[in-house]
Amino acid sequence: MVFYTRFLKTPRLQKQKTGSVSATALICITTDLGDAFLSQDMDLLVTLHPAQHENKILCQERLQWHGGKREIPIALGPLPASISQLPLIMKVTSSKSASISSDPLLDQHGIPLVLSCWSTPFGGRQSLVADKLIERRLRVNQSVELSIWEETGNSIARHIWDAAIASVMYLQQIIAGSSKSANPVLQKILQNEHGRSLGVIELGSGCGIVGIALADLLPQCSVLLTDLDEVEEIITKNIETAKPAHASRIQYRPLDWDEELPEDLFDTPSVDLVLVSDCTYNADSLPALVSVLGRLVKLSPHAVVLVALKRRHESESIFFDLMQSAGLEDLHSHHMELPSQHEQWDDVELHCYGRRSHHIV
Repeated sequence: MVFYTRFLKTPRLQKQKTGSVSATALICITTDLGDAFLSQDMDLLVTLHPAQHENKILCQERLQWHGGKREIPIALGPLPASISQLPLIMKVTSSKSASISSDPLLDQHGIPLVLSCWSTPFGGRQSLVADKLIERRLRVNQSVELSIWEETGNSIARHIWDAAIASVMYLQQIIAGSSKSANPVLQKILQNEHGRSLGVIELGSGCGIVGIALADLLPQCSVLLTDLDEVEEIITKNIETAKPAHASRIQYRPLDWDEELPEDLFDTPSVDLVLVSDCTYNADSLPALVSVLGRLVKLSPHAVVLVALKRRHESESIFFDLMQSAGLEDLHSHHMELPSQHEQWDDVELHCYGRRSHHIV
């Protein structure tokens, strides 16, 4: 599994008795669910730079994460007091990827084991303490770099999950025509032969990385991100920082799977693609999820459902039975490996569902 650097205490400026200041923070390196910590040693690089001039390094320090730790403190300084007049950003990255400005998702074997993080600006006219947010910068291809914000709290709904990263890479590879991810069903959808705006809806979108990535990669794409009300603030921030391709747009609407689908849920003629990433971990919610998928495909019989999951327990197998009972068939399956600790690899499954009578496979 990929590991994520997170701020347990966001960066802040602290005045010293000598008149100087220091920049401090507390970080951990954990899984997407926050249920385990990195158990191997990792060299880290902490960089402090002006928010407006990120190529200028004000202070830099190497640290080592020791396997078995739960947290590691950061203290940069002493720094001149005048530095507090500048809005600052703290970056934490593994030393192996310190020379690049974003973590690459160009190839599954090039993904760093530990994803970097950037703080919000702090100091200057800002608060001396950074907001409780983390920015991930992810290079999807040579021209598209995602900026995705996560919360630093414990809510797993507002974090990036492993299967979402796999989904982004998979969609990018299919759009680019990579033979590694040949999928005639999804390729036909993404080629958009009809020439109209492609209708896409993402269920349980969390911070919105998958739908946003698709809109940034694909022209003429209308993406609707949906989830519960609690994600609205973080998902709105990510939509605001997105850079959709030509004639593409991104919207958000709250959607509870236990309620009826609003008649005005989406304003495209039909839904062509439904995105579902890491939504099968809670077996109790699976009947409601499959019910929503069934209703969406009933409204748009040609729609394809892309489901990405990393199996965490046996109860997730119920999902596949429910999909079959709902008349949704697995039209195409693919497996993608993500790096894990101790030079191991984790498997992420990607399944394309739909009604076979409407698709040539």
